Amino acid sequence: MKRVSSICLLLVFLSGAAVWALEKEGSTPEDLAAMKLPARSDMHVAVLPFWGREERQVRLARSCTMLNLMRHGFRLAPEGSKSLASVVRQTDAVLKRDPKWEPLARLDAHDVARLSKELGARWAIYGEFGDLHVRSGKGKLLPRKVCVIDLRLVLVDTKSGKILYWTRVKDSYSEGGGLWPAKASTLERRLLTRTLNGIFDDIASGLPEHYAGTEVTPQEVKRLAATIE
Repeated sequence: MKRVSSICLLLVFLSGAAVWALEKEGSTPEDLAAMKLPARSDMHVAVLPFWGREERQVRLARSCTMLNLMRHGFRLAPEGSKSLASVVRQTDAVLKRDPKWEPLARLDAHDVARLSKELGARWAIYGEFGDLHVRSGKGKLLPRKVCVIDLRLVLVDTKSGKILYWTRVKDSYSEGGGLWPAKASTLERRLLTRTLNGIFDDIASGLPEHYAGTEVTPQEVKRLAATIE
């Protein structure tokens, strides 16, 4: 038994154990439940681009958001889109036609409501990155990679322009380098997916007819993001 335990400890050491941290602020599932909102199957949700400094991260966030909406039983606007890539193209076309839209500016709830009405959406989601990067950290024996995220997400009712739910999540993911260190982009995708999965679990649990399919994976997010470049 001692030999087996030693081998397990060695594998953990070589691969690098992961350490998570989490801070959240904003709405709660109870806030949503108190609004007595309609069943999600009766509406379409628009996903607008996240604001961020890196286009790759913006695509990943948008992809993960769409996959999570589908996982929880929502329909994506505009209705009748043949693929998720088509959803993105049609949404972006509406944005580009809008005379008030500024590509580099942060969206607000009123802008989101106005734009999403054209897509036939009852609800809309947008967000912004405060941060998403990987840095080197100190470990007890080997250097560690630390991935940090600061993400804000907002759910808006397009008819009233009212914010139904908002959250800001600050999280970090620390992993030892070991013999097989993960790429920075892999760590970012892993942390982003975990963060958005948690946000949508919260949202869905505060709505009627709670439903959750198989959890979205970083690999699914990567594949979808590649189709909407």
